Amino acid sequence: MSSTNSVLVISNDAQLRDRLAAPLEWSYPNVDVETAAGFEGIIEQLAAGDPDCVVSDLATVEAAPAILQAARERHPELTLLVVVEYATDRGDGAAIMEVVEYLDGVGDPGSDDAFAGWVANSVVRTPGGGDAAPPGGNRPEDVVRDVKRALVDAESPMDIESAVCDQLTLGGRYAFSFIGEYDRGEGQVVPWVSAGIDDWPVSTTFPVGTGGVVDRALRTREVQVVQDVDDHEIAVPWRRAASDRGCRSALVAPLYVEDELYGILGVYSKDPDGFSDMEVSGVEEISRTVSYALDTMAIRGRIDQQERVLKRYERLVETVGDGMYALDSDGHFMTVNNGLMEMTGYSREGLLGEHISIILEDDAVDAGRQLVREMYERNQMTAETKEVQVRPKAGDPYPGEVQIALLPYDDEFRGTVGVVRDITERKRREEELERQNERLEAFASIVSHDLRNPLGVSQGYLDLAREESDESVANYLGHVKDGLERMEDIIGDVLALARQGQTVTETEPVELVGLAREAWSNVETESATLDVAGDLRFAADRSRLLRSFENLFRNAIEHGGRDVAVTVGPLADDHASEFEFAGDDSPPRTGFYVADDGPGMPAEIREHAFDSEFTTSDEGLGIGLWVVREVASAHGWTVDVVEKDDGGARFEFEDVDGA
Repeated sequence: MSSTNSVLVISNDAQLRDRLAAPLEWSYPNVDVETAAGFEGIIEQLAAGDPDCVVSDLATVEAAPAILQAARERHPELTLLVVVEYATDRGDGAAIMEVVEYLDGVGDPGSDDAFAGWVANSVVRTPGGGDAAPPGGNRPEDVVRDVKRALVDAESPMDIESAVCDQLTLGGRYAFSFIGEYDRGEGQVVPWVSAGIDDWPVSTTFPVGTGGVVDRALRTREVQVVQDVDDHEIAVPWRRAASDRGCRSALVAPLYVEDELYGILGVYSKDPDGFSDMEVSGVEEISRTVSYALDTMAIRGRIDQQERVLKRYERLVETVGDGMYALDSDGHFMTVNNGLMEMTGYSREGLLGEHISIILEDDAVDAGRQLVREMYERNQMTAETKEVQVRPKAGDPYPGEVQIALLPYDDEFRGTVGVVRDITERKRREEELERQNERLEAFASIVSHDLRNPLGVSQGYLDLAREESDESVANYLGHVKDGLERMEDIIGDVLALARQGQTVTETEPVELVGLAREAWSNVETESATLDVAGDLRFAADRSRLLRSFENLFRNAIEHGGRDVAVTVGPLADDHASEFEFAGDDSPPRTGFYVADDGPGMPAEIREHAFDSEFTTSDEGLGIGLWVVREVASAHGWTVDVVEKDDGGARFEFEDVDGA
């Protein structure tokens, strides 16, 4: 023996354990001896290393029969020796027995066959031979032994499958062997690894659910034996290929562990007597061993994958800038990331195990506790967001935002996870925006009060002057009046932009007919006419939209003439729209339009019609249509200007929600 050999002595009797170990320790310096007591001892020792031999006594084996059987299952190549002490009239003695196999209870058919096989082989064993046949023997027990030994070094499912098929066909044991993997998605078995006859047509798949031997093996989870390939009542894989190559019988065993199905193991034999019961039992044991090996490797693969995913998540959590944490059911930190440590100034050790109140104000803790309770009662797994004041280890508290979610749970609340974000900069921008809005409101008040008051006085004196002046002076004063009215319009547009440009938050049901007629009554229309071609009910801010209609009507009269005809109507009722085509399956547009029969707008003007600095008038500032676009945008609508086929401009409002 070399210095690497080791012997494990297992016994519940401490004195006997020492007596068994002493001769080896004294006489064989190249043998390392370890001792342990009972079942737990052997499991721990096997987990810690790979001994070459295990020695035990009969009393220990009888006290825990599973000890050596478990060792044999985990290490099929391991030598197992049992020392039996006895007393006779001639004196005391000890017998040493090697455990070569473990079987089920006497009386079970499979166990009896295996027992008979071992006994029969021991009877016919050649003198001077070993205790078992050398590798490559054709006895069923030899095949099982060699397959188990071949699986020891397997590192992948392909290694397992190749080792099994190679061992089954080694030295002509069987003519052909294959392993087919079960493709659940495709519903078929795909031959993946094979050994034996070289010209076997392996590029074939076997559909599941067709009632053949493969299907029956998968469905019943039992070995299917076909003693006559040519004359079998259901479909046999490769029946013609097997018959042409001299194979008389076939055996198909399912590969599965509990509910997890991995595939099938197939074996073909040229023996005219077919498969014996011992052979069937041996292949069945091989299929179980392969199944457990594949299952173990699959579990290991899933664990490795989960560990890789976990490491990626851990890396993500550690590198993200926001603070992240996990709390137990009482609110104590179980996990924190680097971001939270940077945000609070605490070390990881300074936070773990501490209550979250160490970084949050009391009112935030109470509000969070109430929120978590409500989420738990609603069984809500989506996150909720709350604003809090974060209290760092050093310095003043600062505003933060925390997203809270419950940890997965069954019947008992397990805690929460959260993401904390510093919103100091956002709060600063909100405050600055609020100050800007206040200044804008002040500007609007100045425009409304300080400009309109003298404007009103000027218009009053102008009316008096026109009454007392002759006709020529009155004509001049008429131009002054037009200028003052234009100033009034400009002031109204500026106020609309200052006060109504932001997003609409409160709406009311509005009817297109009433709104259009009210806006028309607010405009000096001269001899122009209004036609409302249909009604539409929708949600809008009435005052803002009224201003938009007034601007559109003034624009139509200004550019179309005093006798221009204006039409207002819903888009759904406008069958003459240039955007409608016969056979168009697109959904109908929702909204309304304002059109006139004036000269229309050339393309180069339509392109810039809604720009604030664009105007075709020498007197206007060009903000009337800008106000129209801003009001539409505040409602979430789109507005565009097109030219009608019969002339005139047409403003279309789309994406208008009904009321």
